[in-house]
Amino acid sequence: MEIKKEHKELLKEIGLKEDDFKLFDDKFLRYEFDEKMGVRIYDPYYQTSYDEYIGIDGWSAWSEEKDTFMSDILKGVGAKVGKKAGIADKSDQEKITEALQQKFKKKANTDS
Repeated sequence: MEIKKEHKELLKEIGLKEDDFKLFDDKFLRYEFDEKMGVRIYDPYYQTSYDEYIGIDGWSAWSEEKDTFMSDILKGVGAKVGKKAGIADKSDQEKITEALQQKFKKKANTDS
C-alpha cells in the first residue's frame, strides 16, 4: 500500500515507526486520511507500534483527537507492578543504599 509522505508524518506523530509502513497491506492494516480529522489506522491485530486504544471495529482514534486514553491509564503501572512483585526501581534502590550507608557509617564510627 502506498503511503503519501505527508501522511507518513502524521502517522509518525501518533506513534508509528518507519518499519511499520512496510506492514500496510490495505487489508488487515491500512489508514484513512481526512483533512479536518487527520489520520487514523485500521490495525485490529496491533501489528504496528501504535500503543493507544484501538476500538472493537479495528480503528484507532483520529490523530486530531489526540487520544491518550491507554497511555494515561497505564502511566506508572510498571512501577506499581514492580513494587507488588518485590522489584524495586532504581530510585528505591538508591534510597535503600543511602539509608544503609548512613546507618553503617554511624555504627562504624561508634565501634571504633
